[in-house]
Order: sequence, then C-alpha cells, then structure tokens
Amino acid sequence: MTRIARAMELMAKNNVEGIILKDETTIRYLTGFTGDSSLLFLDGKRALLITDGRYTEQARREMKFFKVYEYKPTGPNSIWNAAASFVKEDGLQAVGFDGSWYSFDDYNVLRGLLGKIKLTSINFASIRIVKDNKELEYLLTAANIADQAFNQLLKEIKPGVTERDLAARLEYYMRVLGSEKVSFDTIVASGERSALPHGMATDKVVELGDFVTFDFGAVYKGYHSDMTRTIVVGLASPWQKEIYGIVEDAQRKGMKSAKVGMTGKELDAIVRDVIERCGYGEQYIHGTGHGVGLEIHELPNINKRGEQVLEAGMVFSIEPGIYIPGKGGVRIEDTVVLTENGARALNGVRKQLIEIV
Repeated sequence: MTRIARAMELMAKNNVEGIILKDETTIRYLTGFTGDSSLLFLDGKRALLITDGRYTEQARREMKFFKVYEYKPTGPNSIWNAAASFVKEDGLQAVGFDGSWYSFDDYNVLRGLLGKIKLTSINFASIRIVKDNKELEYLLTAANIADQAFNQLLKEIKPGVTERDLAARLEYYMRVLGSEKVSFDTIVASGERSALPHGMATDKVVELGDFVTFDFGAVYKGYHSDMTRTIVVGLASPWQKEIYGIVEDAQRKGMKSAKVGMTGKELDAIVRDVIERCGYGEQYIHGTGHGVGLEIHELPNINKRGEQVLEAGMVFSIEPGIYIPGKGGVRIEDTVVLTENGARALNGVRKQLIEIV
C-alpha cells in the first residue's frame, strides 16, 4: 500500500472526505517536502501543499505527486483562509486534521472559517508505524553512522576528559560520517551521574572507575538512529559487573522475545521481569522502548501502556536500565526492526561490558 493510500484509508475509517495536516513530519512522509510553515490538503479531487513564497520552488523540486499552492501572506490567517477555500470549493462536509499539532488558536480560526462543516481530530502518525524498504535503508544507514562514530570515540575515552568534550567529539564524528544532525541532545553521564537516565553532558571530569553512559543518534535522510552503551573507565568493580550483567540479560531477553502479534506491553513485561527477579525492579524507572523513524520518539510504545500489536516492519528501541542514585547506572539500547522471524538489531556495536584500560 502506498503512503497516500494509507492516508486515504485512515480518512475513510474516520468518515472524513478530506484532511488538513500541519505536522511537518507526516507532511514529509507523504510528500517528500522537507520545509516547514505549511499545510497539506488532501481529498478525493486534489492533493496540495499550501505554502508561501519561501518554499514554493523547494516544494516543487522535492514533491512528485502533490501540487504546490502559494498563498499570499496578507494577514495572520492567510494560510487557513486558503485551506478553508479548498474545503468549500470541493463541497466537503467532513474534514480531518492532526489535532495534536494544532494550537488552540489554529483550531478556533479553522473552526470559524468552516462553519458547520464537521472537523475530526485524527492521529495521522499511525500511518508511519510500519516502515517500507526505503525507510529501513535510511534507518540502517543512520545506525551505521552512529556505530562508526562511537567506535572511533572509544579510542579517546580516558580519565581526565570531560563529558562535554566526549559529547562534542561524538557529534563531530557523526557529522563527518554523514549525519545531517544529531537525533537528540547527546547524553553522556559518568560516575554517579550515570544514574540519571537523561543526564545531559556537563563539565564533569571522567574518573577512573566511572561508569559512562552514552545515549546518542545520527540522522540520515530525515531518519533517526538511537543507541545507548555504558562502559567502565578502568576495570569494573563487582557491583558494576553485577548490574551490567542483569541489564545485558534483560536486553538480550527482549531481543529474543520480540515477536509479531505481541503487544508492546507484553514485551515490556518480559524485559522488566528479568530485572525485577534480580531485585532491581524499583531501579528500572522507564519503559523498555519506543518507535524510531522520522521522529526519535514515535509509535509503537514498548511500555506498560503499550497496547499496540507489533507488526513486521515496525522499528523500535529495546533499552532496559538499572539506576542506583548516588552510585551509578547502566542502560543498553539497540534499535531493532521487527521481522516475521523476530527482532533484528540495526546497531552493530558490541554489548558486552567494555572496560577502558
């Protein structure tokens, strides 16, 4: 099924005749347009990107199946007036929109312009949940870039370097290797700070005996990678080996257990059980994973609320962790693609404990 067909199918399920989308990510998915500040109008008669003069030439170059309508920015509601005019011209009685991307003011303006025409909020991100072969190619390339950058950084980790310096070097290597940008703010957390799941890099100096957690990703053709590795500077102590081994077992269990037909909630429970049985359930303080694609966090959710049934072609992370305040923590994360034969990791960096000696 083509991407446009997926959108039309979702429209039919929600009993709407057309859509007005604002989400830049879904617009890019459907059209190939990489700009912003635009709307996508689609119904059974026409498919238009509504944009201004800054983007008309770019849109024409990037899009194959959608036409470009250049509106004139004569007032604060110009773009909405343009969208409403197409709805009325085509005689639509029910229109869908991606409500999570609309501001309160956006909705009120459109509501006022459309009068009695029915408006229905629809989650269009759901059409992006199963990746096609081209998307998987881009995701694998992004993961490979991150792998190579981290393997290069491993040669430079030593006592005395700061977290911020390590983050900067890692991001530099990803950019040199072809990343368009970083997937998110790079996490480098060492020593006691490794117990912070989202510990942004600081000026803290890495010391002998520290755990150092790296959570990072590259972006290729708009598609993100996401990987976490935790290493030890020096030789690991018994407690470090213990919790690292538990997290490694949990992550491996998740990789082997992920199957088509199960829910994200069920996969989360399998991974969580490994850590809970070892007595660290209270130190596992986040979900097991999340979808990865044009956004770094998207469907499906692999957590206690993940009711989505997993299908072949879905891409998501598996990232258990143990975090002990005042002491340190471990997280190991791979991004995987689910196939009919189970999960396949896109990342290639070893997961066995790395000791920098």
